[in-house]
Amino acid sequence: MGARRVRGLLVEGSGALRAEAERIGMAVRSRGGRSAFVFFFSLTLILGVAGPPEAVSSGSSYAPPGQVEAEGHLVIIHQDFGRKGRYLYFLDTPSGRLSLRFVKNPPTHLLTGAGIRVRGSQQPDGSLLLASGGHNSVTNTSSTTSSTAPLPNTFGAQSTLVILVNFQDDPTNEPYTVADAQSAVFGTASSFFFENSYQQTWLTGAVTGWYTIPVSSTTCDTSSIESYAQAAAASAGVRLSAYTHYVYAFPQNNNCGWAGSSYIGGSPSQSWISGDSLDVHTIDHELGHALGLWHSHLLDCGTTATIGSNCTVEEYGDILDTMGGVQPSSPHYNAFQKERLGWLNYGASPTITTVQTSGTYTINTYELGGPGPKALKILKSTDPTTGAKTWYYVESRQALGFDAFISNESSQNETNGVLVHIGTDNDGNTGDLLDMTPATPSYYWWFDPSLAVGQSFEDPAAGLTLTTSWVTSTGAAVTVQFTATGNLAVATNQPSYRPGQTVSIMVTATSAGSPVAKAAVSFTVTKANGTVVTGTATTGTNGTAVYKLGLKKNDPAGADQVGAVATINGTSVRAATSFTVQ
Repeated sequence: MGARRVRGLLVEGSGALRAEAERIGMAVRSRGGRSAFVFFFSLTLILGVAGPPEAVSSGSSYAPPGQVEAEGHLVIIHQDFGRKGRYLYFLDTPSGRLSLRFVKNPPTHLLTGAGIRVRGSQQPDGSLLLASGGHNSVTNTSSTTSSTAPLPNTFGAQSTLVILVNFQDDPTNEPYTVADAQSAVFGTASSFFFENSYQQTWLTGAVTGWYTIPVSSTTCDTSSIESYAQAAAASAGVRLSAYTHYVYAFPQNNNCGWAGSSYIGGSPSQSWISGDSLDVHTIDHELGHALGLWHSHLLDCGTTATIGSNCTVEEYGDILDTMGGVQPSSPHYNAFQKERLGWLNYGASPTITTVQTSGTYTINTYELGGPGPKALKILKSTDPTTGAKTWYYVESRQALGFDAFISNESSQNETNGVLVHIGTDNDGNTGDLLDMTPATPSYYWWFDPSLAVGQSFEDPAAGLTLTTSWVTSTGAAVTVQFTATGNLAVATNQPSYRPGQTVSIMVTATSAGSPVAKAAVSFTVTKANGTVVTGTATTGTNGTAVYKLGLKKNDPAGADQVGAVATINGTSVRAATSFTVQ
């Protein structure tokens, strides 16, 4: 077998490099711990660009009978294809890496490295099909923390190793220099994190390479890129264990199709950058993933509404956040994202004002350092089943620092308004920008989603109205008005029944988005033959009350009507539904 030179390292064929990669993996694994476990098994990952494996149709017949349980550490990887992307889920177990697929709702409350136990159906391709990312299919075996605690490892120097590699079929392709990479990552990108975190987080580390690795550019073999890149760097004297983030940068690889890919969290994290230049927005986006961030979306409710029941989520729709739309600039992460990182509302970080009563509240300009609140946080709703709270986040942007590009956008209203996002506790994939000017285009490149001075936004379900009172270069004032409205929802546990069965009728009472406890609810059921049955129940702490109706064996077939009424905040509130007797 002929010898191959890897930037000064003479090795015998490809076997020596692979052996070196295996040696590194085994050495790291011998240190023990979660990060070593994930690192070792990450050497086996092979990513393609076929259809997303993380979710399948709920009507799929691709599910043999029988359940399988497995335990290990979760790996979540995202690939960014520009205006689309996909998440890949894996379980690292003592016997190897297992691909996880979800019929619905993949887990967005966990990060790479979390210890989990899963239950699902073994598939012919070796993957495990799970019903959802909920607790019935995925059990978190890691130590739990408060849902309001920041993500781990988001402060101080982020020790980052950038490894530059090219491919065996194009060994002279070095589209940028080591100095270029040093400037992009530890200059511009580090400044981005330093400004975003209010001088609390930055990048430190090294760039090494270029290394020619025995991988072809006609494939997208990120597993091999990772293992050979680490082996080459280690053989060149780099101490891999000194770093908590690994970035593998290589010339444009059209077979990958994505500009960047990264773990969601993890220690060490792994990120891949494909391109003939190092795009700083891509670096800031992928390292945001590496810190544990998901995407910043846009809630698109059409041309006449800002919120509602007929809305879609644009995955990359928040073009005023680097975790959103692809663009030349790198806007600040929004307040929901920064709170998750601990860069707002935690420790020495600037505060967020949680608003619970009506009044006019001031916030400081978002990009500026110093004391004072950077955002408002207002309760939108509470899930009656899980108790998870969804919040409005309000922030005042100006054309400063990494947001300076805003002044160049002719359509922008950010400097004369406030941005409003929503986000849910303990779910990183719920950050949505609201479009306060829905009549204009909402995605690429119309920068007018802000609530301008004098404009109001109303959420009747939450009993809330927001009005922007004034905006200056250093701050803004927002008037928050709560109204004593109530909401009642009623449903049955299934759409149809047979005579003799029991109908469970559940009512949920809320006020200003929060559950209403100890509300007396009256039920009226009108059967298909006109017979009326009444009953009562009282809501619990989660705002729900259940009334059970036993159907008689001679009850007539047809549609039965259900009415419910409760007094909330002194006002009688009604709701209705129906079910069928077969």
